Amino acid sequence: MPIPSFAPLRKPLMAAVILLLALGCSLHKANRAFDEGRFDEAVVEYRRVLRGDPTNTKARIGIKRASQRAAESHLSLARHADQRGFSDTVLTEVRKAIVLDPDNQIAQEWLIRLEQKAARERAEAEAVDDIEAMKVKADAVNAVQLNPRSIEGIDLNFSRKTSLREILATLSRASGVNIIPHSSFQDQSVSIDLRGLPFQRVLDTLMLQNELFYKVIDTNTIMVFKATPQNRELYENQIIKTYYLSFAEPDPVRSILTTINPQLRVFTDKRINAIIVKAKPLELAIVDQVIRNLDKAKAEVMVYLELMEVTENSLEQVGLLPVINASDTSGTFRVGATTVNNTSGLNTNSGFTRITTADIRVLFPNLALDFLKSNGDARLVASPNVRVVSGETGEVNIGEKISTTQSQLSLPTSGTTGAASTSSLLGGVGQTSFSYEDVGVKIKVEPRVHHNGEITLKINSLVTTLKSGSTPGRPDLGKREIITSARLHDGETAIFGGLLKDEEQRSLQGIWGLADIPFIGRLLGNTRNSKAKTDVILTIRAVLVRKPVLSEQDLAPFNPDDATARSGPFTPKATKNAQPAPPAPAVPTPQPAAPAKPGTGNGPAAAAPVPPPVPPSEAIQEKKPGAAPEPPPAPSDLVFFMSPVAAEIKAGERLRINLSVSGGKGLSSGTLELRLPPGLRLQSVTPGDFITGESGSLEQFPGKDGLLKLVFKRNPAGLDSGPFVTLELEGLTPGNAPVLIQSGQFLVGTAPISGRWSNALVTVQ
Repeated sequence: MPIPSFAPLRKPLMAAVILLLALGCSLHKANRAFDEGRFDEAVVEYRRVLRGDPTNTKARIGIKRASQRAAESHLSLARHADQRGFSDTVLTEVRKAIVLDPDNQIAQEWLIRLEQKAARERAEAEAVDDIEAMKVKADAVNAVQLNPRSIEGIDLNFSRKTSLREILATLSRASGVNIIPHSSFQDQSVSIDLRGLPFQRVLDTLMLQNELFYKVIDTNTIMVFKATPQNRELYENQIIKTYYLSFAEPDPVRSILTTINPQLRVFTDKRINAIIVKAKPLELAIVDQVIRNLDKAKAEVMVYLELMEVTENSLEQVGLLPVINASDTSGTFRVGATTVNNTSGLNTNSGFTRITTADIRVLFPNLALDFLKSNGDARLVASPNVRVVSGETGEVNIGEKISTTQSQLSLPTSGTTGAASTSSLLGGVGQTSFSYEDVGVKIKVEPRVHHNGEITLKINSLVTTLKSGSTPGRPDLGKREIITSARLHDGETAIFGGLLKDEEQRSLQGIWGLADIPFIGRLLGNTRNSKAKTDVILTIRAVLVRKPVLSEQDLAPFNPDDATARSGPFTPKATKNAQPAPPAPAVPTPQPAAPAKPGTGNGPAAAAPVPPPVPPSEAIQEKKPGAAPEPPPAPSDLVFFMSPVAAEIKAGERLRINLSVSGGKGLSSGTLELRLPPGLRLQSVTPGDFITGESGSLEQFPGKDGLLKLVFKRNPAGLDSGPFVTLELEGLTPGNAPVLIQSGQFLVGTAPISGRWSNALVTVQ
């Protein structure tokens, strides 16, 4: 029995063995790289195994684990690069993490934030020459600046009467600002509680209470004056600012500003469409608000017009019609006899009564037989479109001008012996004056856009036509005119017009006597029937192509007393470097914040220390499988503010103080402690939309000495800003009664954040 040969199977077997050895080697390399923390190499080796054996379970599990660890390593490198300010490296590492682990939610959110930041930077770079962007940057810089050492809460409490000069000296030491009394300053003893108020509010409160004002000398010095009209005119800070108007006209804006404040000095320059204002800082803040509201672009409307005039006419003329001789101007036809006279204007006969048949001529009428029937249709169609600014007039004129004779003066030649008259010089030529009339279609529209989106149109449509058969120089004109106004919705179509004229005429002409005979009179006469019908239809459709640019800030009321609080010389300006850095919550290491410049605000971004770098292996070991990602960083611009900031009431009267929130994105819960003075009694606390808008809750815990503790919970996905609570207070005893926020604790999820606040001062009379 012959032994079977395995030679044909030798090569495939050898190839399979080599492949298995190679796969085993690659799998071994991949596992070794994973154990040593070289996750990128492990991913490459696992992919090599899967290309040779797609069903290899160990390789599929290994590449999944290695991809996740490699993505976490790249995120760790991105965090370290972000601490050093290498933005390009951060973007590269985050993108590598996305490629390795597309399901990594942290990397996806980080990449979105990086792309949004890059888009904002590109927009800022493109808006370098944008006039609106330059206006915003210019408004952020105060002409009168002061740089105190501390601008936030300064705890000053003078329960006993203290010299005002001593209070100012204490404030100077606390803020680092030199406060110099003027010679007009009069010292007096006052008691006041200024705890928790920022420097600017402390200074404004002292000035208002004691009838004083201050002038900023330099960035570190102010001088205090007695508030008299003479001192204010001589010493108060004056600022000159030029407003370049984009849409409004200078004269109406100037009229409004001088009406609001007659003491304001406003100058206009129509050449560059600008106004120049010289005013005090508070007055200038009011001017800023007024011009911001007035310098708005008008809405624009596209008006689609369709005008159609249809005229139908018919004429039937049948029968015998006498033809009148051109020399017979009387308009009648005569049948009879006459004698012939060739010598004079009278009929004469030489033979007295001897008249022969040769002297008599018999006249017979000339008759014309008509078989006329005519029909005519005329159609005038105009379909113009015009784009008009709201409040302006748009006009469409389609047609031509025709000349009409107004007067004609004939000057015959005449003269006297030895001299020529004026008429002889003209040679007997007549003088004719002409005028011109518009014939065609003339439409005027004036739209007015309302703030609810509706459009009011004033319409004047005039159609002038030249009637056929008109005498040259003396034309007969037909006019169709529609004058109306209508209020339409955006895109709505209105139809005007209809049947204007329906005219029918019948006439019978013939020989007298014969025309009255029935049947014969119609045969020997001439019958004329004419009909004319005219229809005019005008359709107008108004489409709003540009809406008025209005924001919520434009619709909100403006309190002039708060103008200095928002744009005063002490208001801290947010800097770009003070914003928190994009989070990298891949591992539970402390999140670094961007380094802040010296002298910026004392928020959490400026105070957060930068942790040392964490090795990737240690970070991975601390990462628990399935752990939830850390929440995003807490907002650093959380502010609570009261309005009105300063108010006066009488004893027994009630006052409502609104406590509002700004920058509360992601805020989920917290506690706020308020202290009310003995001169005020709390009547009620009403939660605002910031709490109740998303099914939140508010608990109140009154304490001793006017302490009120508010504990709130809310949906973190709710409003970023809005009314927090409304306090209804009743005045008890005369005096100054500050409403203070003593402390607060705020949470975004489980992460605590800091916040700032401003207080209010109530004067009970």
